[in-house]
Amino acid sequence: MAGLERESILGLDNIRLDLPIAGIGSRTLAAFLDYLGFSLVALLWIVACVSLIGPLLHSWSIAVLLVGIFALEWGYFAGLEIATRGRTLGKMALRLRVVTAVGATPGAGALMLRNLVRMVDLVAGAPLIALDPLARRLGDRLAGTLVVHDPPAARRALLLGRLPPGWEAREIAVAEAFLARESQLADPAVRERMARGLLARVAHDAPELVAGLDDRDPVAALRRALAVEEG
Repeated sequence: MAGLERESILGLDNIRLDLPIAGIGSRTLAAFLDYLGFSLVALLWIVACVSLIGPLLHSWSIAVLLVGIFALEWGYFAGLEIATRGRTLGKMALRLRVVTAVGATPGAGALMLRNLVRMVDLVAGAPLIALDPLARRLGDRLAGTLVVHDPPAARRALLLGRLPPGWEAREIAVAEAFLARESQLADPAVRERMARGLLARVAHDAPELVAGLDDRDPVAALRRALAVEEG
């Protein structure tokens, strides 16, 4: 992914993970593609409203039209992102994905929240993305999400077969994020330091998982300790 802007995200025990942050160019193009598709749905809604309630010319008919457009827009973006784990049709085309600050898939609540202010972001979103180091629009700031360049599916297909007792979603997300992207780290020293930091956390929480492991290759040792499976 040469040429992509990268931003360092603070992870587990001060281990830093590099996420390929999507910039304003790819974000804008993805949004343009999404709104092309959404425009067709909105046009059908407008035609239906004009046909069914337009002749009545009541003031509430305009309200129904506007509320319906908002609901369709919110449902399109939030619904697709929830169903596809952080992607819309435009993001799929540009290979982008919505993630949390440590690279995990956001929950449904965060994905719904980030799309509630999309109308505001139509005006303010581009300047906010351009000025923010993490390229976040208002919805991203509210939901704690980022938009990143999506790695190939095979690189994400990763399962931790063993976990130390007490590990919760944050710890799991950081370990998965590192193991899924460690091959992309250009600096071997950084790669080894991050792996050793995670190994130390595993050893602290579950020493039996690292007992007898050869840690001369800390990434391989970490994979064995967590019984990593890749599909």
